[in-house]
Amino acid sequence: MGDAMYKNLLKQWIANIQREDFIRYLKMNQLYTSEEEADTLYRFLKEDWEKLYDGNEETFLRLKKEVSEKTYQKLYTLYEEVKKKYHI
Repeated sequence: MGDAMYKNLLKQWIANIQREDFIRYLKMNQLYTSEEEADTLYRFLKEDWEKLYDGNEETFLRLKKEVSEKTYQKLYTLYEEVKKKYHI
């Protein structure tokens, strides 16, 4: 699958994901620490997903300032694993 196809699939998924489903995903991946962080991550997902997908350094730095170091490291590790797995 090409990059454009992944982006299109993600765009559709993100447009439809509800906060409760997203929180379940966070918990399933041991990324849930608080309601505040969940809200922050949900906002980043809805507003900045494409910048994160593209590896925009400024967006990652902003995210790093808004969540705990532990959460950020787990997210970044997950991001790297997905990039490697799907060759993006």
